[in-house]
Amino acid sequence: MSSQQQRRPHTPRPSHASLIGRQRAGQLAPSDTAKALQAARGCPDAWYRVQALASVAEYADPSAALSILEEAAREAPSCHDAYGTVAVMAWPIGVAFKLVFAERELKKCLDLASRIEPHASKAYALEILWGACFAEHPSHANAVWRRILELCHPDRSWRAARLYLHIAEIQHRQNRSAAAVIRAMPPGKARSWLERRFGLA
Repeated sequence: MSSQQQRRPHTPRPSHASLIGRQRAGQLAPSDTAKALQAARGCPDAWYRVQALASVAEYADPSAALSILEEAAREAPSCHDAYGTVAVMAWPIGVAFKLVFAERELKKCLDLASRIEPHASKAYALEILWGACFAEHPSHANAVWRRILELCHPDRSWRAARLYLHIAEIQHRQNRSAAAVIRAMPPGKARSWLERRFGLA
């Protein structure tokens, strides 16, 4: 998920300690869970702390992984706004799909998504979440896709239009089902644009 670790435009610049802490946690996670946890917990910024905790959980013994993911979920609401909370949970949810934890936390995030403002940020957070879920298994992204259709009209912002383009492109590469994505979209400029782009017009 390295491409997703970029900061959203207009979010506060992270502290140097958070960047170093996340990097250190990732380096230590495969070999020393205790020290990796210490590094993760030392990240001052919740966005980076949650990511770091997820990286530790990925390598932790299964008996400890769930409690680390629970900790990440408790830390996520400390992000600057609802966008941060929903988007950053892509990391622990991506790790947690092998555990019961994932379905519960994904539902919380999808409920919270309706509170994200502006609309462009809502689309971007759901794009990150959809990508993490789809990477684990396409079926895991179904609930996120349903929420996208409910909350993200593609004509309301360029990020929303790009969200549908991104999903259509990935589906097209996977099994050539971009048409199903486009047909699920509400009528409008973005849908017409994607119909032309994928030769469906």
